[in-house]
Amino acid sequence: MTMNVSGNQTASVVILDNKDLTSPIHELQSFSSICKALRWKYIRVRVPICWKKLLLSRYMLANIVYLIYSIGILIINFHPNFNERSTNKSLLPSNNLNQLIEHNSDINRYYIFLGILHLISAFLYWWAWHDRSSLDIIMIPEYLNHIEAGLYLWSAFWYSKQDTLGGYYTLFVHKIELFAAIIELIASFGWIMSWYMTYTRTIGRGFTFDDPDTMAYITTTISSFIYIIYNVQINLYPEEYGTNILYKYGDILYFIGALYYIAAALRDENCFWFLPLAGQYGVAAGRIRVETKDLPQYGKTPIFITDLCKRRLHREFNNTNELHMDNSQTIPSN
Repeated sequence: MTMNVSGNQTASVVILDNKDLTSPIHELQSFSSICKALRWKYIRVRVPICWKKLLLSRYMLANIVYLIYSIGILIINFHPNFNERSTNKSLLPSNNLNQLIEHNSDINRYYIFLGILHLISAFLYWWAWHDRSSLDIIMIPEYLNHIEAGLYLWSAFWYSKQDTLGGYYTLFVHKIELFAAIIELIASFGWIMSWYMTYTRTIGRGFTFDDPDTMAYITTTISSFIYIIYNVQINLYPEEYGTNILYKYGDILYFIGALYYIAAALRDENCFWFLPLAGQYGVAAGRIRVETKDLPQYGKTPIFITDLCKRRLHREFNNTNELHMDNSQTIPSN
């Protein structure tokens, strides 16, 4: 069904063959320039539709919470009010593990709040997969994300208990955060796997910098490596705690990744209809036909976590049957 407006002009937003043509992968309208794409007749039709879709998007909600969390981390790292110290002695490296650690109760509370926000973000990302089974293999990174967020929240509750650079609680917090960083790195590669198995194969998406998802998982994976390196250094040299600022670079990349995830969510709801498709104006994604393959392709076939066990049992069953068949065909010697 196609909706027509005055004359022979076809409406910018249509529904044809039960396909949502407000989706960027089914877009039929092409524009020759950004000026023509931003004409009022297109804006007044498309903006309300995009806004409504964003309000109903679970993925956008998760990304917004993730962005707020990353902004909060940067504020604690770089805002002068959170970096004031009563003395500059704590900013100097020390080889004395008995040196006292200065505490700011406000910052400790903020870290606990951000830890809770991180846990909420992890739940929202899990909730965003509403069309997937909770046993789907792509859900594994989301479960790891919950564990990682829980560990960081645990360490945040223990910040106030740290007394000296070599104290029990201080060293144990370092170990908790190292373990959390390792889980985060594993989850980062898991998210790449999830993206590969689910992203829509079409023009402008995939292993290309045109796809903001690609930039997002690159930045978050690099930040995970930075957190690993930082936590290894702090566990080996606890006297550098408070002076080693390597983690701040990871936090910056974390924030950049959050921005790219927001851009990806906006792209998915066709909020960038005025931008060129894969760098080309005058091209509509819904009218592209590629001879060598059918596009779009909606990811890969789902694999459930329980399927791995079933395959193992099936393989063991086949091996047992083959063994029984070999034994039955053996002729006993006289």
